[in-house]
Amino acid sequence: MIEPGNEPAWPTTLRGRLRDGRLQGVDGSLWLYRAVPLSPVVDAKSPAESLEAAEPILAMFEELADSVNVTVKRRAVAKGGYRQIHMLLVNVPQRFEPGREHVLSEHLRQQFPATATDRRLLLFGVRLVDKIASGGFRQAIDSVVETLVAGQTPLSDYDEDTRKMAAAMDRSGLIPISENDVRLANSWWNHGDFPDTPFLFHPDHLHVMPTVESMKMAESAGLDQCATWTPRTVPGTHAITFASVQNLDLNFVEPTDPVANWVSRLIDNDALCVSVRGSVEPGVVTRDELRRQRKRFIDDIHERYRQNKMQRSEQEEMLGLLEEVEGLYASAGGNPPPTVASASIVVGFNGQYRDVSQIVPAGTPAKLSLMAHRQNGAMAETWLCSHLRANPNLHDLPVQTLACSGMPSLSFVGDRDGALIGFTERDRQPAWVSPSAASATDASPIFICPGQTGSGKTVAMLSLADQFSLAGRPVVIFDPKQDSDHSGVVLARGGQVYSLDRLLTADGVFDPIRFSATPEVGVELASSMLMSINPWGTEKENMEVPLANALAYGVSRGASCIGEALAVARRDIGTTLPADLVERVEQLASSSAQFRAIVGVSPAGQSLSAAQGITLIKVGSAYLDLPEAGAAPSSLQQRIALALVRMVVFGSAMSVAGRDGVVMFDESWIILGAGRAEVERLGRLARSQQVLPMLFTQRVTDALNAGLAGYISRGLILPMEDPEEAAAACRLFKLEPTPERMSRLTAKATKGGTSADAVAPNWHSMRALRDPRTGKVLRGAIAIYADLSGRAIPVEVTLSPDFLRLASTNPEDIRRRLAEEAAQRALLAGAPAT
Repeated sequence: MIEPGNEPAWPTTLRGRLRDGRLQGVDGSLWLYRAVPLSPVVDAKSPAESLEAAEPILAMFEELADSVNVTVKRRAVAKGGYRQIHMLLVNVPQRFEPGREHVLSEHLRQQFPATATDRRLLLFGVRLVDKIASGGFRQAIDSVVETLVAGQTPLSDYDEDTRKMAAAMDRSGLIPISENDVRLANSWWNHGDFPDTPFLFHPDHLHVMPTVESMKMAESAGLDQCATWTPRTVPGTHAITFASVQNLDLNFVEPTDPVANWVSRLIDNDALCVSVRGSVEPGVVTRDELRRQRKRFIDDIHERYRQNKMQRSEQEEMLGLLEEVEGLYASAGGNPPPTVASASIVVGFNGQYRDVSQIVPAGTPAKLSLMAHRQNGAMAETWLCSHLRANPNLHDLPVQTLACSGMPSLSFVGDRDGALIGFTERDRQPAWVSPSAASATDASPIFICPGQTGSGKTVAMLSLADQFSLAGRPVVIFDPKQDSDHSGVVLARGGQVYSLDRLLTADGVFDPIRFSATPEVGVELASSMLMSINPWGTEKENMEVPLANALAYGVSRGASCIGEALAVARRDIGTTLPADLVERVEQLASSSAQFRAIVGVSPAGQSLSAAQGITLIKVGSAYLDLPEAGAAPSSLQQRIALALVRMVVFGSAMSVAGRDGVVMFDESWIILGAGRAEVERLGRLARSQQVLPMLFTQRVTDALNAGLAGYISRGLILPMEDPEEAAAACRLFKLEPTPERMSRLTAKATKGGTSADAVAPNWHSMRALRDPRTGKVLRGAIAIYADLSGRAIPVEVTLSPDFLRLASTNPEDIRRRLAEEAAQRALLAGAPAT
């Protein structure tokens, strides 16, 4: 029973959160915590961008160092005024939750029921310093009396320091924390639910029990027999192993060197939390301390060498390291960087480890030491406002060692909502693409997805189309490949399918005058299209201006298609037109069905209509005589086929205009290869009509060479076998084609011999990986997602098993799908499948 006036048994060292956001410890201390903005570091687009994440931390350390009043530059004298800090990085797994406000929340929850994401938070805390407020002698007396009677300093005595620290944190770019942030930081071992959980401590690890009943079941299974526990005998429990950083072997590497990201290495190897405590020492004190202790350091090094405790090479290395340290603080002139003095670094890993040195791979600069027989103390040291210490391994660290460590790193990319592309490869953050995000930022709306055959373009396209349609947005897919048919997927989702050979029988269904938003746009597009086809041969150069005038005249007199406009112009102003201008167009319309689809003659014709859901336009039995990718058309028929494909794209976009619709176009090199004017026209149409054009292609060199990078705002780069195309795809999104990126983009999916037993998945590759023996998907294709904010992050394109079976174009998946359909038909017919 708790006696009146006694403190309750708090579950952690956090007593509570005050209304103004300050946190109070059970020891009476008062702390101000803020959140550090997270951004990509390891996956940053460039070294310069990786350093931007460190700026708020560096700025805050400078603020704290400047707040110390240094009168004597000696550590022993000045350390009483140092500010105590606590950096807490929390990284806990949680089930993927799209958010209740997401229109596809329930659908996505069902599609990905077991998918885990990382929930990450980095807090920067400063212990506040009390000071009697400037309220006069009476207030000062009251403060002293309250301290003597209650045993605690009045909260008002911290107000002045709170204002100063809050202002410093604002200037540094730190963010006020929410109640949810405090809850997560105060119960990270329990996924942020609540802190008061039963613990079972062992010398080298601890177990978190979700309930008291779990602890009772552990007692029945044997408290010291945890190696034999199963999810059935002790459900819901998980182990945590605490280690301290015994040494940091950085040797003053450049902050942009990947080796500097030592905390990221810990997170990659399943660290749940990283806690750093210490005191901020002004750089001038550290510099003078180094100079003062220099002779002792050198004497110690020489003495160890004389006693054969150090080899000559080690002696030279230590002396060189001392010079580097001195140089770091001397080169900054009168304002050397601050130091985190007596820094304690405690890491909690998910799971049970007896040898923590094996947790992180070789080459990681952080050398770990198991906190044996101190697991409970290590846990307590990570708590908010904690006054408890258990780590004997303390360090004096330049602030860059912490700021540039990767602590503020989180690989995320994409829009706030929309369709789910997948999850970032490194930190498992959902990556969304929104049809309306580009228009909201006034960016170019065009989205492009380069990738070679078999890279996953088609299934990614169909997955996005499926989600957009489920969200109530109309989607048109045009696939000009002769042997391609996605009807099964579209019809299974309630969509409609048009065959191009049937559309060709309709008069001018893709006539630009018929489908354009304004007469002026229709005339411009029609004139450009006819000039690209050139029915007049060598007379082409004499036709451009008269053609534009004739079309404009006909439209101004009420014509609704190209043929009608030219006929009206011939009737009224025929004497001013070249002799063959109209006749050549009419002759070609009467002899070519493909030409007739883009040049209407009858006023009663209609343009393409797209319903809600997915509309697929497939080639069917029609033959499109398209040139090879990148090659110029060599015949009139090829020029007509190219013009038809382009008008299908523009006509499809207009069929979903004003409805936040999406147009998806495979083999889009046809549009990209048409030049800047055509792509710019598509961008203008899409922006004005609230349409998202998504272009999927194997070839991007033409677009890059034509200077189209400025017209494309975002996209996915899927695996590409051709190094030239892979490099072009990188440059299209202002990405440096580094050897690492090129190697991953072009690597094959397997490595090893030719037999299934000798082949192994190549996890370095960005291709989708399958088990060579069973064909089971081990990992989806990796795509570099370049978003509207300039980030470019590797994302695993993630599909649900049901959708993958329905949509995959992999030959093995097609074989299985056909077999399943045959079995289903046979079952319905009452006969065995063959």
